[in-house]
Amino acid sequence: MKILIYITLLLIPSLGLSQMFTGMVESSQTQVVSMPQVRSWQGKISEMVDEGTFVKPGDFLVRIDGSELDSTIEGKIEQLDVFKASSERDIIQLQIDLNNANLNFEKAKVTRKVAQLKADVPVNFIGELEFKERQLALQKAIKALDEANNDLGAIKKKMVDKRSEIKLGLEQKEKDLAHWQNRLNSLTINATQEGYVVFAAHPQTGSKYQTGDQVSTGMEILKVSKKQNMKVTAWVNAIDIPELTVGKSVDVAFDALPEVRVAGRIKTVSSGGRDKKDWGSGLYYEIEIALENADQVPLLPGMSALVSMQEV
Repeated sequence: MKILIYITLLLIPSLGLSQMFTGMVESSQTQVVSMPQVRSWQGKISEMVDEGTFVKPGDFLVRIDGSELDSTIEGKIEQLDVFKASSERDIIQLQIDLNNANLNFEKAKVTRKVAQLKADVPVNFIGELEFKERQLALQKAIKALDEANNDLGAIKKKMVDKRSEIKLGLEQKEKDLAHWQNRLNSLTINATQEGYVVFAAHPQTGSKYQTGDQVSTGMEILKVSKKQNMKVTAWVNAIDIPELTVGKSVDVAFDALPEVRVAGRIKTVSSGGRDKKDWGSGLYYEIEIALENADQVPLLPGMSALVSMQEV
């Protein structure tokens, strides 16, 4: 994982001798923490670990203000509670309707059996008029039983449909709530590797970010840098890029280690430049310098470096 540490670059020409510029020591093994996507595309840093702190995986790094998300989540929870309450009322009412339909069906069954028994009495025992009335009563009982059975079936189907509707609604609302809760959780960022915390700088002002600052989505906030695989990164003005070629040898000195000099070479030169308004007008290009035997030198992320390059 690569590191990007913003540095102040000073290009110093020295006639016939060497070209020098400054950079910063960083590690190739770095966790870069950027501003996550927020609703307004700009988030506020509400809390940060101290710069220079040595952290381990899982340790707290930075928290982004989530007050807007808090309000959204409260609304989603309220909607979910209302849905659950109304769903419970609907199920209770349907259960009452189902119980009544069952009672009506059972009552219709009994009425139909009684009507059948009466209708089965021979006409010569009760007379023709009574016999016809009992036959008519049987037909009405049969029709009432069919209607009660249909009503019971309709209520049962309505109960099944309502339970499916509630299940789907709960899944959708719980999924929606989980989405916003995950968004809120993503605003608290922890370390994924051990290393030293190095704050990033605002691309316009050059000042390092701190608690309370507003940061645009995608902008780097800080890094967690290991002490292995150290290199030097610098930003070079576009007018000086033609003189810097990949593979060119350089000597590197360090302000914090005045007795140490390390050989290196230019490893990469970025293909595109960026505005650095705090340094002046024009585009600046990132260059990376590989250091020889860097792990044998007590380098730390953030150390300033002076790079000397022999002119041809």
